[in-house]
Amino acid sequence: MPASPDPALARRVFLVTFGLFVGACLFSLGGSVLINFFPAQAAAALGWIAEHLGLAYPDLIKGPTWAYMALLPVLAFSLYVPELGWARSFGFLAWGAAVGATSELIGTNTGFPFGHYSYGEWLGAKIAGDVPYFIPPSWYALSLVSLDLARRLGLNRAGRVLATAAFMVLWDVALDPAMNHAFPFWQYRADGVYFGMPLVNWGGWFLTSAIIALGYEKLLGGLAPAPDAFVRRWGPRVYAANVLFPVGICLVFGAPLAGLFGLLGLAVPMALLKRRSGAARREVVPA
Repeated sequence: MPASPDPALARRVFLVTFGLFVGACLFSLGGSVLINFFPAQAAAALGWIAEHLGLAYPDLIKGPTWAYMALLPVLAFSLYVPELGWARSFGFLAWGAAVGATSELIGTNTGFPFGHYSYGEWLGAKIAGDVPYFIPPSWYALSLVSLDLARRLGLNRAGRVLATAAFMVLWDVALDPAMNHAFPFWQYRADGVYFGMPLVNWGGWFLTSAIIALGYEKLLGGLAPAPDAFVRRWGPRVYAANVLFPVGICLVFGAPLAGLFGLLGLAVPMALLKRRSGAARREVVPA
């Protein structure tokens, strides 16, 4: 491994990964539209795929979903490694995934801090039989992107930690209905008030995300005060893509209100970033 990352190579890896990531999302959404709105055509397509490619319906669900989950941490790592360097990048990955895994293992066994829930079999093998291996790296990936958005708001350390946690909760506004209500990747033991989700779950998201962000800031030195031009352009796009995918799932699987709430949640960080960017431009304009 080179002593320091090659920014040009990292950006090429990121762009290829982002293309594959969006492709996996579009494949899932396209298949969902076909199955829900054109069942006859979907049955014919599934029959042809099974006969000629040997893939059954569960394979077509797991394939793009596993690709989405596997590519997500690669996106975050390749986007921020030029800024963080190798050692700190692996430190961020280890801390975010470790805190995420710990909170999920506690949550699936005790109900704290997310409420009582369990994962199904769609996300593959599980840590200790409870938490899919894909889940902890996703905590790292989106918490790092959320921290990137938070640093752009001109906040102090405490403000960045709280904003990171809030942006993570806003991501879950559409994610939980999509993965619990529309398509059961995980399920709660008691039917919650928000599309099957108990509201305490958002408290768990906020707490877990705040702990991750605090570790990023205090233990690992955080991010630079401002991103470079490439990260400034692509960080919000990664966040938006991860919100829009579950929004689309909600719309296709008959939870349009959750999709609308997800879009409103996405509008909050985007509006804050636009406002902050406008204020920064005004500050540099001479009188």
